[in-house]
Formats: sequence, C-alpha cells, structure tokens
Amino acid sequence: MGLMVLDGNLERIFIIAFVLMIISIIRNFKPKINYVFFIFIGLIIGYIFGNFLLLYYSAGSNDNIEEINGNDDKLNKPAVILFMEAQPTTFDTYSLLNGIYSDNSIIRKINAPIEILQLKIAYENTGGSRSTELCDRIKEDLKLRLGIDYDVYLAYFNIDPLINEEINRLGEKYEKVILVPLMLSESEQYRELVNAIENNSLRSHVDIKITPFLWKSKKLSKQLLKEAIEMAGKDDVDDSGVILLMSDRYNFYEQGIFCNEVISRMETSGFDKDNLICLKHDSKDGLLEKNIRLLGSRGVDNLIIISASDLEENVKKQNRIRNILEKTEEKEYVNIMYKNGWGISENLLNELELKIRMANIKD
Repeated sequence: MGLMVLDGNLERIFIIAFVLMIISIIRNFKPKINYVFFIFIGLIIGYIFGNFLLLYYSAGSNDNIEEINGNDDKLNKPAVILFMEAQPTTFDTYSLLNGIYSDNSIIRKINAPIEILQLKIAYENTGGSRSTELCDRIKEDLKLRLGIDYDVYLAYFNIDPLINEEINRLGEKYEKVILVPLMLSESEQYRELVNAIENNSLRSHVDIKITPFLWKSKKLSKQLLKEAIEMAGKDDVDDSGVILLMSDRYNFYEQGIFCNEVISRMETSGFDKDNLICLKHDSKDGLLEKNIRLLGSRGVDNLIIISASDLEENVKKQNRIRNILEKTEEKEYVNIMYKNGWGISENLLNELELKIRMANIKD
C-alpha cells in the first residue's frame, strides 16, 4: 500500500483534513497571531512536510530487477536494450517520484507535491498510461523477428528497470550491447546517457552500439500518413485538417524535419496544404486553441490532432490536450480526433528490426 492510492475524492478529503489539522495546532500554539497568517503558515508547513515525505518515500528500494547469474564466459550474441522515457501503467507514487527526484531541475523537485497531484488527476482522467505495455509488445515482436541470435530487453530513463543499471547489469553477461532508443529525437536524458558511456562511467569493457533516432524514418512518416487518412476517411481528406504536435522535451530541429516530411506526404495524398500545421506544444495551451480556431475558420469538417514525437504521449500532457479539445470542440463545431502518439505498426517494427541488424554488423 503506497501513498496516494485511495479513491480520488477520499484522497482530497484526507489532504484537506490534514491541512486543517495543522492550522488548528498552530492556532492553539500562537493564539495572538492573525488568523490569515495561521492559514499561510499551515500551508507552508504542510507543503514542506509533504515534500519531505515524498522524498523519503521515493528513496525506497525496488527489488524487481532480475539478477544475472555469475559466469566468466560472456555470450557472443548481443543484448538489445529498447529504451525510452515511460510512465507506469497505473498511478504509482514510487515510480513517478523517482522520475521527479532524479531530474536535475531543483524547481521540479520543489514542485514535486504539485506535480504528483497533477499526475494523480491526469491518471484518473485518462485511465492510465499504455507506454510500458506498448514497449512490452514491441519487445515480444522483435524477439520473434530477430530469433535466437539476439536477446531483447527493456529499460527506461525514469522508471525501473533503469537504462544505466541495465547496461551495467547486462554488461556482465554479454560482449555486445545494442541500445535502441524508441525516440524520435534527442533529449536531455539521452545526452546524459551518452556522456556517461563516453566518460566510461558505465562499463567500458562492453562493446556498446546505439541505433539512430527515428526522425529520419520514412517508414514512420508513412505510418502517420496512413493513420491520418484512416481517421479522416479516404473521401474526406481534402476537407480535413491536421495538427502535428511536437514535444518540448526533444530536439526541435529534428522534430521539425520529421513533421515536414509527414506534411509533404499528406499534401501529395490529397490534404490541403493550408490545413496542415506543425506546432510545438508546451505550456502555452492558448497556441493550440488558436490554431484549432484557425482551421475551423477555414471550413474543415474534421480536425486530426497527432502527438508526433512519442510512442505514446505522457498522461499529464494527454489530459491537458483532451481538456483543450473538449472545450474547443463545443465552440468551433468541428469534429476533432486525437491520436496520442505513433503507437505500434508494422512500419515501426520493420524500422527497428533493420536498425538493430545494421548495428550488429557494423564495426
């Protein structure tokens, strides 16, 4: 039983009661101080106490990592590690806190209680994350495609099993490790991983190969085109608009090249180029609303929103986007459809298999 695992309403009642209890204690301790000051001090103390409690909880250990049996003879076949930033399927305070407190941002650590509450609400509204489930399916499919000459594993930046720990762990058993980023483009976490490998803070005696990102993938751009046509309907593509959402977590230039490739394919497939928009979606929700209104004013019947930078968009951003779409759809009288990432496709699996095989034969 972890923190914040109660039903949402019960949890909120508990939090309110806890804050009121702190206020009451302080009020009785210093009866001459202004009541508003009591409330302020109570909130500050409660916030600080909550942050320390979350930090303490996140420091717990996770013993679910499979141990490698000691063996001096390493395997000649490569270990393939698929990795990305992911989220637990259901709200898991331990995993989410680890992701927050492992971040280099001091501001994010200070805001941990607020972010955890936002994530709790997002999980309730979206029903959870499918990112690890999708990764499991990709792993199982690639195991069948690659056969017995490869062993395939999963790892993540922010939840167990962690990518750095898996490289060290598997380096005790395999001579070669192939790292496969399930990522469109470079992120800060990826740069930190590469620096750790180059600076030999990870096992230097392991031959490590890293496959390229997916932003140059023709197969993936074709897949997004195919899905956009299916969502719009073959006969309605000329009356449909598309907004491709780029992430603020990845390299903007590389994302832009990929999205422009997708838009170019859409133009040749019958979409009106004036109704195709590539948009960097960050904290400015008004920018997305503005572009939805713009396409609505151009008379599109269907509007397709695609999170183009991830296998699956994180639940917090999914929740924000869905809230924007629900609010805007009522005003614009346009049919809005949302796809929350690439998902799994034959094109994606073919691309990953090719990248892995190519990495294995390169010197």
